[in-house]
Amino acid sequence: MKEETVLFSEAVRKYDYIAIYIPGSPDPDAIASAYALKIILKELSVEADIFAENKISLTQNKTFIKKLKIPIKFGDNINLKHYQAYIIPDFQSNRVENLSGRIPCAVHLDHHEQSSDRVDADFSLIRVDAGSTSTLVALLWKNMEIKFNEKDKVIIATALTFGIQTDTDKYSNLTSLDIEALDFLNQFAAIDILESLNSMPPSSATLLYCNRAKENEIVYKDWAFYGLGYIDARNRDSIAIASDMLLKSSGSKVVAVFGLVENQKKGELFLDVSLRALSSAIDLNRLIKRITPTGGGRKYKGAYQIKLNYFLLAPDRELLWQLINDTTIEVLQKSRDTLYITGLEGIYSNLKRRVLSILKKDNEID
Repeated sequence: MKEETVLFSEAVRKYDYIAIYIPGSPDPDAIASAYALKIILKELSVEADIFAENKISLTQNKTFIKKLKIPIKFGDNINLKHYQAYIIPDFQSNRVENLSGRIPCAVHLDHHEQSSDRVDADFSLIRVDAGSTSTLVALLWKNMEIKFNEKDKVIIATALTFGIQTDTDKYSNLTSLDIEALDFLNQFAAIDILESLNSMPPSSATLLYCNRAKENEIVYKDWAFYGLGYIDARNRDSIAIASDMLLKSSGSKVVAVFGLVENQKKGELFLDVSLRALSSAIDLNRLIKRITPTGGGRKYKGAYQIKLNYFLLAPDRELLWQLINDTTIEVLQKSRDTLYITGLEGIYSNLKRRVLSILKKDNEID
């Protein structure tokens, strides 16, 4: 990672002011990565501010920000006269409406499969063999000759550790890169803060949606689908948490939890679908990309969103939900069958190649 660290430093030092932008719903991995980058940039004599497209909904994430005093500006109203470039952490695409094409992308960091919808970046580090973007930021820090003060060390290490923990399902899906990063962070992280964050129970909204999901369960072969109906944008993250909880209790190989997220103030309505898989052999990223380019996945997790603002004024909300619910289940059922057919075709092709190879060797011997 030493070479990457040099390239990263060269990329950001070209600018004086950078906007660190978190697309979508900010989770601990994105928040931690953004904040660590802000502190690192400060030591490189580069000023940076953190922006998040959406407000934070989960109580645990709000507490995380409050305890570590992480400064985030919400909304996409960024004064381009002030910032010379932007950074995207923990998102497949680095293309941002109102930013891309107007100011350059200095850095793009992510641990998902790279999206085809992207713009050039001065420095890009995409590693699917990392369980989190916080891992990549930690390893960049490890290889930098920067002497942070003790307070910053503790805050950054604690944030990045929580980011890694969250995206690796409490360390159950660690990669070798994650282990290396954690080994480095453990000497600085505040264990008491991490323990207090982990002791927090799910919010009442999340529990409510979990119960609603169980009531609406649709089982299709070895997959299960859960429609939640309309969800206020402030509780959007409950969809992902519910999918984590239901995967453990459902007994299905894959679960999909979805709802219509509405934000009355912004005049927004979109379908939000969260998928979880028991096996890393199930390629959720490939499955989602076949449904829509506005989403993606990695091992065990995936999600996609589809904007439906046009239907905000639908005269019959329940009829609209029924249409979305039935269509989403139909799409997911067909996606499940296509995924397995493709898998069987791959097995057959591999077996065919092996048989032909054996026959060819036998003929050569004869």
